[in-house]
Amino acid sequence: MRHALFRHEELEKKYKCDQCGFATHIPGHLRRHLLVHTGSKPFSCPHCDYSCNNIENLRKHVISTAKHKGKFLYECKFCPSGAANEAGSTPPYGTNFQKEFKDHLQHSHKLTPEEVKMFTATLL
Repeated sequence: MRHALFRHEELEKKYKCDQCGFATHIPGHLRRHLLVHTGSKPFSCPHCDYSCNNIENLRKHVISTAKHKGKFLYECKFCPSGAANEAGSTPPYGTNFQKEFKDHLQHSHKLTPEEVKMFTATLL
């Protein structure tokens, strides 16, 4: 019921940009919006010099650009590169989603949640 009220009633958007008319109910949306005004681009492609102001644009860049065919935002450094299997060699694990990458690190390489957090903090 709360969701329906939040989404469908005209509630005051209490998080407002002091530089333009943008307003939202969600503080994280305002933080993301403020990057438009600062020009900050904290998300960098691990494969080229492209950078942007949000993770979704970076994900789209890696997925859609022909420069990065077969590449991912998150590529496992612990998986052996070119490990042999019945079909030939297997590339290291890769995904474009941080949650999937964290799950892989915990389950395949037995990293603790603290180790995963430290390792992924250095990425992107």
